Amino acid sequence: MEGSKFHISKSRKMITKSEINGIVVPMVTPFKGEDASRVDLAALAKLTQYLVEGGVHGLMPLGTSGEFALMDREERRDVVSTVVKAANNRVPVIAGVSSPGTRDATNLARDASKAGADVIIATGPYYFKTSAEGLIDHFQTLLENSGGLPLMIYNIPSWVGYNIPPKVVKKLAVRNPRRVVGVKFTTNDLSEFLDYLRLLRNDMSIMIGADALILPALVLGAAGAVVGSANVLPELTSQIFERYKEGNLDKAKELQRKLDPFSQTMDLGTFPAGLKAALKLIGLSCGPVRPPLVDLNSADVRRVRASLSWKLTATKN
Repeated sequence: MEGSKFHISKSRKMITKSEINGIVVPMVTPFKGEDASRVDLAALAKLTQYLVEGGVHGLMPLGTSGEFALMDREERRDVVSTVVKAANNRVPVIAGVSSPGTRDATNLARDASKAGADVIIATGPYYFKTSAEGLIDHFQTLLENSGGLPLMIYNIPSWVGYNIPPKVVKKLAVRNPRRVVGVKFTTNDLSEFLDYLRLLRNDMSIMIGADALILPALVLGAAGAVVGSANVLPELTSQIFERYKEGNLDKAKELQRKLDPFSQTMDLGTFPAGLKAALKLIGLSCGPVRPPLVDLNSADVRRVRASLSWKLTATKN
């Protein structure tokens, strides 16, 4: 299956919210060497090809699944460049630029623009908690220093330590028409997700970040999902979206149920160790996780294998 067609030229107009939809993959970053000391760019290019051919609608390097916080600036720049080149304008590349401080995040935004990314995505500052005004200033600075790239907001309260209020995102959208194109909200609380949909769905694409809730979120009005399971199962996850958009709700339900056993294994060990174990099982090794993260033990690898038994059997045949 071919990925969604997405052609870019130097004179191309800025991406709009309508182009941010479907299944976007928060890509794993392959590492190699002792203590995962180097980024494996060849493996990253291979992963990119696998995902695009699997039918995903967008690529998001340097998200949580990509271990971005354990990488230096040069590594992050190389990752974006590699994904952009391998994607070859077939789907949008949404580059993560999250950092605890505004200055570093701004530098990463500039790097992403120069590397050819189509959109930047950022959490709010982490470790230090700021005010609503501080959040607006942070994101506004990114918008003003991203080389004209649009911005997605990455709201992941369980990791960053706080929820970004939807009113903050609304203020940014009003101040920057058509520049804030989406939100990835990683939550299992659909009532909180609905707060975002009610206030923001007419302004931007609202994407769920929970693998078990792809279909429920679509039914509620989400534009799509940004889910780690798509690293391993790009065709299955993208087909949940495609079947729903066609109106085949029964098939979409069947596919969501098929995904569920694997999605339950993703939090085994220290995330994203489960994803990397699964990729190795399907023959697409992305190396170990980077310390202080720890690879899965043998018992947990067996659980991942069992959750993918149907996939592994099909691959052998």
